Amino acid sequence: MTDNDEYVKLSEDRCAVKIYPENEVAEQWREEADDQDISLSRYLQNLINEARSYREYGLVQPDGSQSRVQELEEEVEQLQRRLEEKESESTEAVSFDPETLKQEVLTDQYQSLEEIIQRIVESGILNDVLLGPVENQLYFLAAQDKVQYERGWGWKLAEEESGGVA
Repeated sequence: MTDNDEYVKLSEDRCAVKIYPENEVAEQWREEADDQDISLSRYLQNLINEARSYREYGLVQPDGSQSRVQELEEEVEQLQRRLEEKESESTEAVSFDPETLKQEVLTDQYQSLEEIIQRIVESGILNDVLLGPVENQLYFLAAQDKVQYERGWGWKLAEEESGGVA
């Protein structure tokens, strides 16, 4: 074999492969190999094996496209958006119009926070705001067998959730 050959035989079980990366890429590989305290050759072999594993599990396609990775990233982003929406819904669920507070709760007399809260609860202002989210959570917990509903009785913790006490 000559120097122009792509593969150069080193020993019975080894050969040299010539590659021609850009200088910046080669330098980055050298630095990463040094950080891992391994030879550049071992580092590149590890990278190739890692890429093969990604391809084997459908994370990277043989043509180099990363469509599966992109799909998973998009799915993660979508789930994060849904979680943020749910969090904002729960935050919005316990808020109400300041005008309602001024018109139906506050008076020209000073009141402690406890008195204000008591008036809000007694007035039923929060009923509409809390009803939907609480009901949704109860049905969600029931679907997970964590709570039970009995017509005429209402809701309770499932037997296993309440420590086995009926």
